[in-house]
Amino acid sequence: MKLRRLLTPSVAAALAVLGLAGSATSAHAGDGLPDYWAVITTDNHVGVYWQPYDTPANKVGLTDDSNGGSVLIDCWVSAGQVGTAGDVWYRTWKVNYPPPGGATVTDRDTNPWWTFAPYVNGAWHFHNHIVPPC
Repeated sequence: MKLRRLLTPSVAAALAVLGLAGSATSAHAGDGLPDYWAVITTDNHVGVYWQPYDTPANKVGLTDDSNGGSVLIDCWVSAGQVGTAGDVWYRTWKVNYPPPGGATVTDRDTNPWWTFAPYVNGAWHFHNHIVPPC
């Protein structure tokens, strides 16, 4: 909490826009972990999956999200390896698609989805200890 008091309003706003600040409450029926918007900063076209591993049959059926979109996450797991990129997956509750297709937001209240963290943002929230393990 000391860090938040030290942040100027403009810095705090910038962090919120970048998805680095979390909300105080969860928007889903979960275990009470805070949520974080993770902005997609790669060109990997992030898939959304039912389980934390990458197979075509495991995809939810949503269009892949792309650079500039975002996902609402609350924790990570070490699960299915994707090539040599790693095995960290974010538990995902919302998917926000970037323009020009519009800001379509898809919500899940229960039974979360999963997104591959290195493809979302280089696993930034994981590497910087922003989100806890599930």
